[in-house]
Amino acid sequence: MLLDATVRAVLGTEGSAAFVTNGADGPHLVATWQSYLEILDHETLAFPAGGYRMTEANLARDPSIQMIIADKRSPAGPAIGFRLTGTAEVQSGHALHERLKAKYPWCRGALVMHVKQVERILG
Repeated sequence: MLLDATVRAVLGTEGSAAFVTNGADGPHLVATWQSYLEILDHETLAFPAGGYRMTEANLARDPSIQMIIADKRSPAGPAIGFRLTGTAEVQSGHALHERLKAKYPWCRGALVMHVKQVERILG
């Protein structure tokens, strides 16, 4: 189980979730709030895409993605953080997109991340 109880606990805290995609001109870094991340199953996250037009274009040519999540005050100690590595795509017009749009009216698509690796990088 990639998104285990410890990772889920971090995802349940508020903080910035920074993520990077591979652009034609190099890395492209953006962020969202951890509270926007929805766990779909043991290896899939989804969150609303409002802008992210460069991110979407990058994912269309190379679906690779990395994300950093962290909690400054975790139950396991003073701080804990993870790097999530996988692939992603922006979906629109599907039930998931509609569900996210009902919660976030500005949502133009659902960014769906398929986590392939989880590395503890803090704590």
